[in-house]
Amino acid sequence: MKLNSLYGEKIDQADWLIFTYTLLVALFSIILFLYGFFPMIHYENSVATMNDIPQFVEQIRVKTEELYQPIAKRVVIMVIDALRWSFVTGDTTKDSMPILSNLIENNLACLLQAKVNPPTVTMPRIKALTTGTIPNFIDVILNLEGSTAVGDSVLQQAKNNGHKLVFYGDDTWLKLFPRTFTRHEGTTSFFVTDFTEVDNNVTRHIKKELHRNDWSIMILHYLGLDHIGHVAGPFSPLIQPKLEEMDEIIGQIKSRMNHWNTNNIPSLFIVCGDHGMADSGGHGGATLEETLVPIVTIGASCPQKNREPRKIAQIDLASTLSIILGIPIPSSNLGTVSLDILDDLPAQKKLFVLYYNSKQLVNNFKELPNYKEQQAYKYHEDAVKLHAAWLNTSLQSNEMVEDIVKMYLSALEGMKELLTINMVKYDIPAMMIAIIFLFQVLYIMVNGQNRRISTSKKIILTVIAKVLLWFLLNYLLEAEGNTILYSSVANSAFLTTLVVLILVFNSYLCTKFKFNIPTTSQLRKYGTIKLLLPLGGFLHALSLSSSSFVEEEHQTWYYFWVTYFVFAFYDIVVRCATYRLSEYCRVDAGIKMLLLLLAHRILRNLNSTGDKHAHLPDIADWLLDENHKIGLLLFFILGFALLIKIDYELEEDKFRKPCLLFNISITACIYLRHMVAGTLPRLPSYRDSKGIFEIQVFWFLILIYLSHCALRLIKAARERMENSLSLFLFLFLHLWIMVSALLHRPHNVILLPVQLLSSSVIQMITKLCRLEKLRVVLHIWLGNVFYFYQGNSNSLATLDVAAGYVGLESYIPLITMIFMTINTYSAPVLAYLSLLYNETLEKPNSSCQTVLRINKQYLIWRLVPITVYTVIVTVQRYHLFVWTVFSPKLLYEAVHCAVMYFIASLMQLIFITYNTQHVIYH
Repeated sequence: MKLNSLYGEKIDQADWLIFTYTLLVALFSIILFLYGFFPMIHYENSVATMNDIPQFVEQIRVKTEELYQPIAKRVVIMVIDALRWSFVTGDTTKDSMPILSNLIENNLACLLQAKVNPPTVTMPRIKALTTGTIPNFIDVILNLEGSTAVGDSVLQQAKNNGHKLVFYGDDTWLKLFPRTFTRHEGTTSFFVTDFTEVDNNVTRHIKKELHRNDWSIMILHYLGLDHIGHVAGPFSPLIQPKLEEMDEIIGQIKSRMNHWNTNNIPSLFIVCGDHGMADSGGHGGATLEETLVPIVTIGASCPQKNREPRKIAQIDLASTLSIILGIPIPSSNLGTVSLDILDDLPAQKKLFVLYYNSKQLVNNFKELPNYKEQQAYKYHEDAVKLHAAWLNTSLQSNEMVEDIVKMYLSALEGMKELLTINMVKYDIPAMMIAIIFLFQVLYIMVNGQNRRISTSKKIILTVIAKVLLWFLLNYLLEAEGNTILYSSVANSAFLTTLVVLILVFNSYLCTKFKFNIPTTSQLRKYGTIKLLLPLGGFLHALSLSSSSFVEEEHQTWYYFWVTYFVFAFYDIVVRCATYRLSEYCRVDAGIKMLLLLLAHRILRNLNSTGDKHAHLPDIADWLLDENHKIGLLLFFILGFALLIKIDYELEEDKFRKPCLLFNISITACIYLRHMVAGTLPRLPSYRDSKGIFEIQVFWFLILIYLSHCALRLIKAARERMENSLSLFLFLFLHLWIMVSALLHRPHNVILLPVQLLSSSVIQMITKLCRLEKLRVVLHIWLGNVFYFYQGNSNSLATLDVAAGYVGLESYIPLITMIFMTINTYSAPVLAYLSLLYNETLEKPNSSCQTVLRINKQYLIWRLVPITVYTVIVTVQRYHLFVWTVFSPKLLYEAVHCAVMYFIASLMQLIFITYNTQHVIYH
């Protein structure tokens, strides 16, 4: 069925329905793959008891109650969020944390270097600290809301064995461990613009709690340092005062500890970070700055110093704390007791502790197939035999003790490694279904123009072929039986029905569209550049099979971007030499391309990104320096001046002056928002502000702007103006730019006008070279290039969390996520909207069909990398860097697709609704 639009074009409803269907199936398939790929680690439901502490071996009776006694009666754990290793060991530590530094130097505190597993975000790190297990990678998403910890933990064990716990700080602990603490007060961890109150709410309880005797474990979780990192970075002048504040609190607690120890209350004070902080200020990735954190134990024994720092895994702290408190080790623990903290234990107790720890791991290790053949299990058996022989000898030598300790530690490390690997259970059937669906959708979209008749026989054969392929892939990949598709009767019935329906309908569409392979003669007609651009897209997708190419993806896009413009510049020069003063010779086009290449050389150094060079100084570092605020202000003004000029030239004559005033007002609000944050120079005599009022004025102006847009669109519709849809896109594009400018860092505002100018140059060059069909590909490249200019990468550490809290007085999850998404994917969406606007402006009489064509091409070129990448990560699921490199990239690709599909669907809905209204009117 075809409808006549306002402009007389023919719009096939089937095209719109197929596009909508394929888009929904693509999103469903991506979500299904994510559920299958990110393992949901199931914690042990059993809770260890004192009866689980072994009596050693049957032939030797040891008095467990004498060997396993509490070492400390009172424990204080102070977690300083994002306390990275260099904050405690750097050159400025003596100035910023003199008390802690003095304790370490005088051997009154033991400094350990803890290795943290990715993802380096708070909630999974708390789980690791308390349960001794490696949490799910998907916890990086659940971290936004928090969830109750499932399974055994050192906190639950402490409560079950008579300890009273108090807590103050990050409310993630209260979400994970409800009804655990006798007294508590939580503070939200997500309001990152708060540097002081979030910590003062913790500190104000300390003095009172230190003089109470009704608790044995106190946990303090400070957030201010992490918030400063997100907003200003680890080299900000705000860091040292915050570290000094933390140091004063450490001194206060240490002073009280001396009183406890004097009164025969042995105590332990642990200062640690949950994760580190990247040089960019964020965290979530796997760099050394994020994964190496200090653990300082005050009140515990510490071996003599050596040059190399003593190392510990973060998950080792749960078992070590259990030993110190004399409580059962959590049943799901994978960690090893740290002998660095328990250095002064008598040999007999030390060996018993290692025996107990290894026995606890063996209980989990026995669930693995062929566990007796593993070298780690053999080490354990040999260590137990040697331990028994040592107990039976009258002369118990220290050399023998050292050999037993080494054997136990080898067994523990080996079992930990194997258990960690085998904890990951992928849902291979779900992943295979998702991959098959993605390839089907890609086939349907690519061949959507060549229709033929479908028969029931073809459909049935296609369905059977897909099912057989699914079973074959599951067999080859050794699929586990317990999967998400069969997790419950309700889930199984719903998902199975949905999967079958999609499979049948996909098969119908696949048989309806014929796959045509271009012949050699057809390929020659395309020309070199028409083949190279799509080839570049496929090569990029294939390059993601390498972890290095994922980490340095920006280099791929920079190379493609420069290569295209060099080729296009060469083409322009040839045309000018051939045709001279004809329409094919445009000197201004060549000049503009040279300027874009020059801009690229500058902007690629605006924000260092990737993995290898992210630590290098860049233009942003220079601009954000306190001594260069004037330079930053000029950069900021230049960006907004270009934006205002572009808008002024594109606006209708009668609206130019009001819009100029409006744009200046918006610029003033954004300037004041950065000024009160201390980023831009402060106006003299300006009142003290938290930046909330300025943002409220901004949104008020946006509300006025939206009202103005509605009136203009209604008027254009009534008058049946030919460019009404282009007007809508112009207004929507303007709105997106204003919101992006608000959320961007001040030095990144310059990217918005440069990207708009780049889009207009692409339009001109492709028209001049008759490459209009490649505009979608080039705009996708444009969005990707500027995405990396902004400082984004495939590491979670580069997410600008501070953008999510612009103008908010409290943590509102939905708004925060929307703001962060807009800020992160501003460039790809801006590229799409600018292409759509330019196309509808250039061809107003075919705007609806133009939107459908562009949306289909965007869907295809977004599907290509993520479809190929799902195959790559499935093959690489046991790769060494699967959780540090491949998994974060998968999350970025999934969110990128979701954002682009949502925007494309919104544009499609608006255009088809607009068209339908005019059809009804006629």
